Amino acid sequence: MTVLTNVFPDLARTGDRPIDLLVVGDTGVDLLVQVDELPKRDSKSIGTSLGIFAGGMGASFASSARRAAEDLEIALVSRVGSDAFGRACLLDLADQRIGTALVETMADEMTWWCAVAIADDGEKSLLGGRSPASLPGPEQVDQAALTSARWLHVLGDVPGSEDIVRRAADVGTLTSVDIEGSFVRTDRGRAEELLRTASLSVLNEESLHGLAGLDDVHEALVELLGRNERSSAILLTLGTAGSLFAWRAEDGALQTIRQAAEPVARVVDTTGAGDSFAGAWVGRALAGDDLTRALATAASSAALTITHFGARQGGLPNWTTTNTKDAL
Repeated sequence: MTVLTNVFPDLARTGDRPIDLLVVGDTGVDLLVQVDELPKRDSKSIGTSLGIFAGGMGASFASSARRAAEDLEIALVSRVGSDAFGRACLLDLADQRIGTALVETMADEMTWWCAVAIADDGEKSLLGGRSPASLPGPEQVDQAALTSARWLHVLGDVPGSEDIVRRAADVGTLTSVDIEGSFVRTDRGRAEELLRTASLSVLNEESLHGLAGLDDVHEALVELLGRNERSSAILLTLGTAGSLFAWRAEDGALQTIRQAAEPVARVVDTTGAGDSFAGAWVGRALAGDDLTRALATAASSAALTITHFGARQGGLPNWTTTNTKDAL
């Protein structure tokens, strides 16, 4: 049996901190449209509106951790606008008992939104509208916030994410960072810095191979774990090939736990599957589960997410008829 404190012994020293998981990332709304064919360059694709759903990678990660581990204290550092979407986001987070004291409401700004076109096979095309009320700033993550948390999870493209991770490590807070392939392509230097300093890097196949420059998964894992300055691990999603958790043993040897993808009858919408997986894994791992069991829970969470529309699992209300009206 391997639990999180076997991989990160320092986690046992922070058991008296009031926040189990502090998530630094975006929250927003997804406008979903089902189309016969995903839009191409200089083309028009008209489909059927599916509604307005809760979105944002950071908020979706926190939501998945909450569903997986109801007893954890979870808080979000984010930004929303002073519009109806922003108020709906705050209502949704409060309903899930996710702390919002560090979510800044920016006056006269529009909340981050994403238009998602979904094809019949569940594949998607996204168009996002960033605004100042989108990614949080590093000044929102002060020393008091860092010292109050046992574990901090941050999106790689949050401004100053590398500074946030280093400051967290300096006060004994364990960290995980989500490094997407697109982030590696656009800001490789910061992605490599985060890989070197975070306790846990959450990667997909694209970011793994992009950072390592190697095609073989095992060789890529050995290469990347060898670059880390601290005790390190990688949580890797491999699509239909499943997932794995990898870390270095005390003697430096690579250790891995593998998990097959959970089959589903039909893929409806892949939006948020990665956030659902990673949030569930971190939630169960922090709750003390054996890491093999945590991987299985994460696979089930991702499988359930892709069988429903929206980045969250099936029970989430469609804001077209609920939270948005309340916020107005």
